[in-house]
Amino acid sequence: LNAALRHVIETRRAGDEGVQRSNILGWHSDSEMLRWGGEAAKTLALECLRVCASRTDDPKMQGGQPRFEFGIEMWANVSPPGASNQAHTHPGALWSAVYYVDDGGDSDASLVLMDPNYPLNRMYAPDLRFVGKDGETFPTQQMFAPTPGRLVIFPSWLSHSVRPSKGPRERISIAMNVTTVPARRGPR
Repeated sequence: LNAALRHVIETRRAGDEGVQRSNILGWHSDSEMLRWGGEAAKTLALECLRVCASRTDDPKMQGGQPRFEFGIEMWANVSPPGASNQAHTHPGALWSAVYYVDDGGDSDASLVLMDPNYPLNRMYAPDLRFVGKDGETFPTQQMFAPTPGRLVIFPSWLSHSVRPSKGPRERISIAMNVTTVPARRGPR
């Protein structure tokens, strides 16, 4: 899968200047990768949708029929050494995901998911922290290394960023947003 994804991304990048979103110094494709990414992109999108569906509950299904259907948009990111993505969220989506095609030779944690509640208790009482049943302090952020083949899925409202790439070559990843639309009824 990674070799096919790399090929379509490199081909697209060769003829496309990309767009500017949260990326700093890196290349960000349009969000139509599902259209131009071939079978490899479709395979990845279907796996992401399968996992998201297994982690989403609709307690108000009508007669056993889901009220919503999932949609997905995806895009590629190519980050040369020093490139990063500033902190952001994905409004309008339910789930977001990142899939790593190549770590760029940098195995340090780079994807940072941030607890949106973190500053609240610190404003009121800076020396107090939340702990779990085990007595361990709740982390205010979770970091993930860019391991090739890793798919990280998280709620779209979760603020996240990507630390600067420290590897000797380009890091290649694919980002996805899973959205919901009302389910279509009747014959298609």
